[in-house]
Amino acid sequence: MSDGVFERCPALSELGIEHGFGEIDSDRAQVASLSLARQVHGTALVEAPVLEEVEADALYTAEPGAAVGVRTADCVPLLIADGGLRGVAAVHAGWRGSAARMAETAVAGLCSALHVMPDALVVAIGPHIGPCCYEVDEPVRQAVRDDRVLAPGRPGHYQLDLFELNRRQLVRSGVSGDRIQRVGECTHCHPDRYASYRRDGSGRRMLHWIRMPPGPVAPGA
Repeated sequence: MSDGVFERCPALSELGIEHGFGEIDSDRAQVASLSLARQVHGTALVEAPVLEEVEADALYTAEPGAAVGVRTADCVPLLIADGGLRGVAAVHAGWRGSAARMAETAVAGLCSALHVMPDALVVAIGPHIGPCCYEVDEPVRQAVRDDRVLAPGRPGHYQLDLFELNRRQLVRSGVSGDRIQRVGECTHCHPDRYASYRRDGSGRRMLHWIRMPPGPVAPGA
């Protein structure tokens, strides 16, 4: 589901959680009470609110009405919510973050902060570069250390499936597979919809965000 600027995840919408996976013009959107950090391809999870000078690739909040977000242009955005509406998180995972198990780190940190179990979480994985277009070399293969998400390409190169890499990490961390949803398509394949650094080489980014409900919200509201 898309409104031309943001795409939505049905599972998050059913919980009554405001959120959006950005398309190409989302970097111009204004989202109230939004916290963003300076992304450094690391694995730090930080509680919002923060200043944009703070270095982190995952933000979470349990504050009613507060929003957290990340920016991407080929990397993987993950939006996470506790099914009991106790907190939400936004995560940025490129190949470095994915190789360093950013998704697992975010789940463990969020569950610890909220005192919930991983199977209580709902996770949406947004638009990112797909294995159709994401060619990597041997050093990246060695860093990823999971040939199940790598398909042979031209000599010395591989096609990396970032979705499957992150999905496997989420399941390994205890998130139920049926509570993981994919939203959007390959960023490289769709220049009319998405920003892609690999395709364009520009500094343009897409905004992805999720907000804690302002008060008690019944699922399906």
